[in-house]
Amino acid sequence: MQETKSLGRAWAVCMIGALYFFYIFLQMMKFNAIGSDLMMDFHIGSTGLGALSSAYFWGNIVFLFVAGLMLDRFSTKKILAVVMWVVILCTFVFAFLKNQHTSFFAFFLIGIAGAFGLLIPLRLASRWFPSDKMALVSGLIVTIGFFGAMTSQSPLVWLVNQVGWRHAMIWDAGFGVLLFFLMMFVIQDFPEGVTNKMSREQATSWSFLWYSIKQAVINRQNWSFGLYTCLLNLPLFVFATFGLLYLQQVQHLSETQAAFMVVILYFGAMLGSPALGWISDKMQNRKMPMIVSGLISLALILGIMYWNNMSIATIYTLFFLLGFFTSAQVITYPVIAESNAEEIVGSGFGMGSTLIMSGGAILVPLFGWLLDLHWGGQVVHDIPIHTLAEYRFALWLLPISFIVGILAVMIGKETHGKRIV
Repeated sequence: MQETKSLGRAWAVCMIGALYFFYIFLQMMKFNAIGSDLMMDFHIGSTGLGALSSAYFWGNIVFLFVAGLMLDRFSTKKILAVVMWVVILCTFVFAFLKNQHTSFFAFFLIGIAGAFGLLIPLRLASRWFPSDKMALVSGLIVTIGFFGAMTSQSPLVWLVNQVGWRHAMIWDAGFGVLLFFLMMFVIQDFPEGVTNKMSREQATSWSFLWYSIKQAVINRQNWSFGLYTCLLNLPLFVFATFGLLYLQQVQHLSETQAAFMVVILYFGAMLGSPALGWISDKMQNRKMPMIVSGLISLALILGIMYWNNMSIATIYTLFFLLGFFTSAQVITYPVIAESNAEEIVGSGFGMGSTLIMSGGAILVPLFGWLLDLHWGGQVVHDIPIHTLAEYRFALWLLPISFIVGILAVMIGKETHGKRIV
């Protein structure tokens, strides 16, 4: 009975903790819903929108490693309380900003707070669950995050159409306040009877800090598997920013249909994350599901790029399957947990996540630049219009990224679902 109660408590803590990742994902992916409005209000093109979107990712990159180090040393719940309020306040202020530059700074701050988005629930999971459950738990955490991405698509598009993008951002901030009180009520740093193994002296020791940094940086597993997740995540980042425009301009879908298509992509990822995590746990094999899923994803993106005259049902199916199989990237998180010493798991997560979010900071603006590179200059209602050939040229970034990601996993070490350090 006590074991059942403890297990229920573990699930409650980790899943409610994942709501922070849900809220962060909503902020990160909402450019698809408000992108056209921002282009008109701020008088920017695809490159400008890509640069504004990248502000979040640059904030992430600057602070992700630091976030991991902090979560190894200080109370997860107290850190969560601070960063949640940073996101809420910046989202509220963003509703009143008038230009791209001040908005960039607001999203940069949200990106810093967002550095903790996935790390907080993963750090909680590493304390509340055994290693052989980590792939499934990680998958469910990511699924909750992807639900935030889905919320940022059709539901947010509907809200923006009803009240305008600025009032929608105020509603967004108010929703964050409700989530804050729920998380503070449920979350607990450790199970009953368990305390942080790191002493206060270690937590504030410069020598141990540099030791943690060194071990996280020199660990090849963090690099190999972090790079895989960075590159397999790219369709989610690219289509969250440019998917609405691509589907409307190339596939001639309505705004509602296009927004729903991106929801389908994330719905596939929501189902794929726990499913592929569960398969990896059952097989006690991390690399094989990642490699096979990467190869299938490569075939799917080429189909999306070059299959002409697709029906809407075919587009739905391809986007769903792409989301499902690219979600194999969640297996990276248990690999990092199994490949780093217990006292520096947060640092390992921070190192891996720095690589992962670099894809958004560097490759999403690169996609926008590639899109503008051969742009003919056509504009309708202050929105750039791109041709199929221009989109195909830019989209080649995705299959190339998938190939590099697969090669990165192939040189990594298999953990078989057990700690190797």
